[in-house]
Amino acid sequence: MLRFITKVLVLTLALSCFAVNDSSAAEKTQALSFADVKPILENYCYGCHADGAEEGNINFDGLDAASDQERISDHKTWLSVWRNLRAQTMPPADEDQPSQEEANLVGRWIESQVFKLDPSKPDPGRVTIRRLNRDEYRYTIQDLFGYEYNVDEAFPPDDTGYGFDTIGDVLTISPLMTEKYFDAAQEIVAAVVPVDDQKSEKYQRIFFDGPPTNDRAERDEYARKILKRYATKAFRRPVDEATLDRLVDIQRKIDLLEGRKFEHGIAQAFAAMLISPQFLFRAEIQPEPNNPGQVVPIDEYALASRLSYFLWCSLPDNELMKLAAEGKLRENLHAQVDRMLADKKSERFIHRFVGQWLQSQDVEGISIDARRALKLSDLGEAQRVFSRTVRRAMREETDMLFEYILKENRSASELLTADYTFLNKPLAKYYGLENIKGLDDRRMTKVDLPEDSVRGGILTQGTVLVVTSNPTRTSPVKRGLFILDNILGTPPPPAPPNVPALEAVRERGRKLTMREQMELHRSEALCKSCHSRMDPLGLALEKFTYIGQYREDDNGQEIDTKGKLITGEEFTSVRELSKVLATERKVDFYRCLTEKLLTYALGRGLEYYDTPTVDLIVERMLANDGKLRDTIHTIVETAPFQKRRGDGNLLSSAR
Repeated sequence: MLRFITKVLVLTLALSCFAVNDSSAAEKTQALSFADVKPILENYCYGCHADGAEEGNINFDGLDAASDQERISDHKTWLSVWRNLRAQTMPPADEDQPSQEEANLVGRWIESQVFKLDPSKPDPGRVTIRRLNRDEYRYTIQDLFGYEYNVDEAFPPDDTGYGFDTIGDVLTISPLMTEKYFDAAQEIVAAVVPVDDQKSEKYQRIFFDGPPTNDRAERDEYARKILKRYATKAFRRPVDEATLDRLVDIQRKIDLLEGRKFEHGIAQAFAAMLISPQFLFRAEIQPEPNNPGQVVPIDEYALASRLSYFLWCSLPDNELMKLAAEGKLRENLHAQVDRMLADKKSERFIHRFVGQWLQSQDVEGISIDARRALKLSDLGEAQRVFSRTVRRAMREETDMLFEYILKENRSASELLTADYTFLNKPLAKYYGLENIKGLDDRRMTKVDLPEDSVRGGILTQGTVLVVTSNPTRTSPVKRGLFILDNILGTPPPPAPPNVPALEAVRERGRKLTMREQMELHRSEALCKSCHSRMDPLGLALEKFTYIGQYREDDNGQEIDTKGKLITGEEFTSVRELSKVLATERKVDFYRCLTEKLLTYALGRGLEYYDTPTVDLIVERMLANDGKLRDTIHTIVETAPFQKRRGDGNLLSSAR
């Protein structure tokens, strides 16, 4: 059951980031009892969940700590209470709402008394052994051999979980995939191990001491030297002697065959190395693998791999491996993170994380009929305006904004409110910003936006506007859901079955504005609760078409972008909404970004026990103005990144 609701656990109520600064907060939490929170539940929850009512199958009738310990410690029930308070979906918007202090109090009681969370001893969780995904395989081969292997043609797309393709639980391997790995290994070694051209740079990369001698013992020793170097790199830790012996034996047997050479043997040993589980999977050694109560730091080789696959999407380089071998990586972690982010390989992290978090990877291939938005009848002409060049520049604009804020260690809030962006000449023209000078046809350049610009921040960038639209119209629902899910971290529950489509609510004989259509749609009983949260957010972006261009009206009809968050903050435009999200709702945004980064880095969905870690990161973000590079440093210093526990049911072991 816990796995089923993991998706929403990352939305759960956490300690107020201001409460953690209270020196007596820990003492207050320890002293909390059910009697402290019962009056709050009676005031705001019992109307729907007591006195015979049990909406959502939750009933508090007769609940008493002294006589009903089983219900008091029911994780499923309190998990639901916890996440609904955090998302502010309960109590319903038209009912009396608890104060922030009251909600925090209930949250602290659930954390400390139901889930027994101890912020001083955070649970690092456990990660399923992870297969390399396509991009990780691609970049690992590239950094190992200097060869760019086309994984898009060789392997099927990876499954995703929690929005990312780094999740161990979904990176399974099938018999067909195993066959593809065999084929890939042979293709790669044929390309990277030259047999005859001993003067080439490629040959010297593999056979670093030159061609082999004719002496059998010397050939074996040379093979061992080559294979030890490459197997250690490929396996991300020193290769054990038994495995190395087997690789050398493969090389020797091939070398002794008639018509075969030393180089052929090395190639086949490499092929065996590339289909080894030690290469294809990222596993971490632990002393008690089946004891969920045993928490241990991962060894420094595993830490090097976690760090390199997080920031480089590839294996550790020589410096990381050297520090791990000396047992000095942890003490040099801060400097290594800075070094890795300064390296060009960090662009892989930016491209992949931003591409999946903000869905910008979809903008270049998404199916969009631009003719209607551009008011053109000719498909070819529409495609020349909304071209591949423009789409690619849109993605680069989003990636480069994140990269700039990360590498300059600026506030993450600027992702929402930046008064600058990155453009080339085609994208500037597409956006109607032709007056910006000094732009190149290809190269993207950082530019300051005009003071009165309608653009600024990711919510006004073409990537977000396009990927949150339908093929022939804007979608306030998709755009609102995107903000709830990826900016505020509070997505609504899945839509109930048999919800009518938006088009089904159009009134006959009357042309409605998008806002009017949404109001009718929201009048449906099944739709109201969720759409009251999504629609105001999505309608704030309605002055941008489904292909990301700005407009003042929709076919002559005025576009109204005013709205109010369910938490009460008002805005009149997308720029004002972005400012609200970056200021009044800053804690929500920081928490959401933290959860996304942790999920990507750890390769698992976040659980209720990750709350103390998320709290810690958010608290530090609030203290340092949300500086993004500092946030990366904090993440790699946390218990979930540096430690792990054994597999098994943690809750069962704790009872």
